[in-house]
Amino acid sequence: MPRIAVYAFLFSFVFCAPVFDVQAVPALDNTTDRPDPDIQEAENNKVAKDQESANGDTVQKKGQPEEDAEEDKQTEDKQTDSKESIDTQEKAEEAKEDPKKKSSAKTKPFKVERKPLKVEVKLDGIFVADQMEEVALRPEVWTKFKVLDAVEHGSYVKKGDVLVRFEPEDLEKKIASESIDQQLSELSLLKAEEEAPRVKKLLEMNFESARRSYEEFQQDYEYYHSTDRPFNIAIANYRYKSAQEELAEAREELNQLQKMYEADELTEETEEIVLRRQRFVVETAELVMELSTANRDYTLDVLVPRMDETYRVAKEKNELTFKKAKTTKETSLTRQVFEMEKLREARARSVEQHAKLISDKGLLVIRAPSDGVIYYGRCLDGTWSEVSSFLAKLKPLGAVSANSVIMTIVKQRPLKVLTSFGEKDLPDLKSRLETILVPTADEELEIPGKVAELESVPGKSNKFKLEIDIDNSNLPIWLVAGMTCKAKVTTYNNGKALQIPLDLVQSEEDNKKIKYVMLVDEEEDEPVKRKVKLGRKQDKMVEVLKGLEEGDEIVKEEKKDGSED
Repeated sequence: MPRIAVYAFLFSFVFCAPVFDVQAVPALDNTTDRPDPDIQEAENNKVAKDQESANGDTVQKKGQPEEDAEEDKQTEDKQTDSKESIDTQEKAEEAKEDPKKKSSAKTKPFKVERKPLKVEVKLDGIFVADQMEEVALRPEVWTKFKVLDAVEHGSYVKKGDVLVRFEPEDLEKKIASESIDQQLSELSLLKAEEEAPRVKKLLEMNFESARRSYEEFQQDYEYYHSTDRPFNIAIANYRYKSAQEELAEAREELNQLQKMYEADELTEETEEIVLRRQRFVVETAELVMELSTANRDYTLDVLVPRMDETYRVAKEKNELTFKKAKTTKETSLTRQVFEMEKLREARARSVEQHAKLISDKGLLVIRAPSDGVIYYGRCLDGTWSEVSSFLAKLKPLGAVSANSVIMTIVKQRPLKVLTSFGEKDLPDLKSRLETILVPTADEELEIPGKVAELESVPGKSNKFKLEIDIDNSNLPIWLVAGMTCKAKVTTYNNGKALQIPLDLVQSEEDNKKIKYVMLVDEEEDEPVKRKVKLGRKQDKMVEVLKGLEEGDEIVKEEKKDGSED
């Protein structure tokens, strides 16, 4: 096509196309089928645009000016804006013509119907054997149990089968040592029993000797103060006085001789000898007098006080010795009795210890008290938490603590289920409630059961224990004690319960206990408030006991500003 012809066609299309006033377009009726002028014009423009696009490459190759392409783009944008404006106006007019249509779409009513309502409490349970017998290691005195071999966990055993053997060497050594100690204690007791009379006799003899010494000294003490001491003083005084008399006599005799011989005027040789002798007698008497004086003073001032002190101390010592002997006799005899009793008790303990060790020797080989499956450890509320610990202990050279349950023999039938529940479920749970048990190993299997008994006071973690009896007639062979399950206890079952969604139930602002729903009433333009009495809840549904009838329709209440509550 020549370039001039192309330009002429574009010019006529752009500047001669009819332009519609959007504001002048009358409101469209949704029920009419006539075509929209703007839509028709848009279609015509699209055809022209396609034609232009078909010729675009040719025009571009021949050097079409960029100004023409810009004009085409502006024309297209103008037509698109015109169409969007018309669509907006149509939607506004539709909403104005049918104001209830949008509200009805948002608040689609719920129709109240009667449906089966089953309220279930779901619990985690564990299968437990009804018959279990613990195998405990409870020795009398022995505490060291070293394992030689033991039956494996999960093995089936019969009554009398060997479950575990322990190493006997240390216990046998201890028994031999206790046997020797027992014999030694017996010999010590025999020796004490034989020596007891002799010891008693010696204690009595020592006491009698001390008593005699005490009595004899008492006599000596009394004699000293009553006789000896006064005589000693009297003799000292007497000797002093005697010496004094002798001295006076000697002096008097000497004076008389001198006077007599002086009268004769002549002193014969014989007379001189007599006088000299008498003078010597006087000197001797003076010396004796001096000695007697000194002796008397020493006796009265030294010897007598010294003897007094000696007797006083001796008397005190003698009394203490006598009391000690008396106490020794009494306490020694009593001590001897207690020592004899101690030896008898030691011998009795030795005999008892030896007997207990002999009894503990019988625990070195433990046999099964009944038939069943071996579980390591003990069952605590259905769980076997000690299995891993005893797997390490019940192996060769492993050590097992005394006074512990090392194994449990389990009879796999009948089984029951143990579980626990919290405080919020306590009002609903009671005996004889129907229960469905689903083993974790097979979620398709459902086992019927009934609540047997439940605790009325909380235990560990503020939980209440619950026991469920189950039908053991059709249990699969693989189901054994210790496996877990889900227990669904039916606490409420109503085949024709009026149910509504929980989110449609509202509460009064001033009293949250008062519940109501918004009931759709054909005679009213807006839903009306209807008070209801609610019953049991299950998932997102709640039972209505009063206030609604089957077939009623309810909606959720909307706020005044139009937003949903």
